[in-house]
Amino acid sequence: MSKKNDRITITCQQADHVGTRLDKFLFSNFPDYSRSYFQQLIDLQKIFINRKVSTKASYAMRLNDVVDVNFVHTQEFDLTPRKIDFEIIDEQEDFLIINKPAGLVVHNSTNNKDEDSLVHGLLYEFQDFNQFEETERPGIVHRLDRDTSGLLIIAKNQPAQIAFSKMFKQREVHKTYLAVVHGHTEEKGGIDYAIGRHPTKGHKMSHMGMNSKPAQTFYNVLAYYKNSSLVAVNIITGRTHQIRVHFSAIGHGLLGDDLYGRTSKLISRQALHAWKLSFTFKDKLFSYICKPPQDFTNLIHNLHSETEKHD
Repeated sequence: MSKKNDRITITCQQADHVGTRLDKFLFSNFPDYSRSYFQQLIDLQKIFINRKVSTKASYAMRLNDVVDVNFVHTQEFDLTPRKIDFEIIDEQEDFLIINKPAGLVVHNSTNNKDEDSLVHGLLYEFQDFNQFEETERPGIVHRLDRDTSGLLIIAKNQPAQIAFSKMFKQREVHKTYLAVVHGHTEEKGGIDYAIGRHPTKGHKMSHMGMNSKPAQTFYNVLAYYKNSSLVAVNIITGRTHQIRVHFSAIGHGLLGDDLYGRTSKLISRQALHAWKLSFTFKDKLFSYICKPPQDFTNLIHNLHSETEKHD
């Protein structure tokens, strides 16, 4: 029986369900739907626990928790393998390191159901990616925004996906970004604003948002230009749009960022690049550096030239 577009209430009353992840609990009660479908409902804020919006698929169920599920229609993604242009920086037995180009989404969501994604390319290049339990986001352990370029870890098997997800949760993966921001920031600093969904614009995040979660960003200036700064950025947490939201919050939005920062004639996307990545996996240290793409280096060259003329 279809339950889409209905609201169903269930209560956690079985002892063996206590401690179970929310998405697994829902799947066990409604096996006609996938865990990915319930993740979509969570992302859409359609799941309530004890009358409060649930934002985590990993929430551990407690005895007598009351769960309200608002079933809505979500289109199944077409994950037919497709040839997608991306660079493989390194391939190990358990993981890949990808240089994601700007303009490519990592995986499909309700906002871009029919768009080519990195997942389509992974399914095309690697047959083993069809074996993942998570069929809509196989191997994905973290994300970069569509218009952010640079380094991305991709798990090649289910145990690695679980291991890397745990490493990210425990903040054992170290990431450094390059960003060009408007104006001159302090030479180094930290930004410690919680981030949540914008109260009136659902497509945006905000440092004054709803259901905010702690977020920390640290930066140091690599170069000052006439009206902008090149900064190296380290994020301790990994909230949606974190770097873009945090620099906007302190009055130094990213160049080219038409959502949070300032549009620029010199670059057609946010000036943000995942530059360095390091972690320890199976007792071995891995470290990577990925130079910025041409549009980013052109931006730096033009800003440098503009500054020299001004001086």
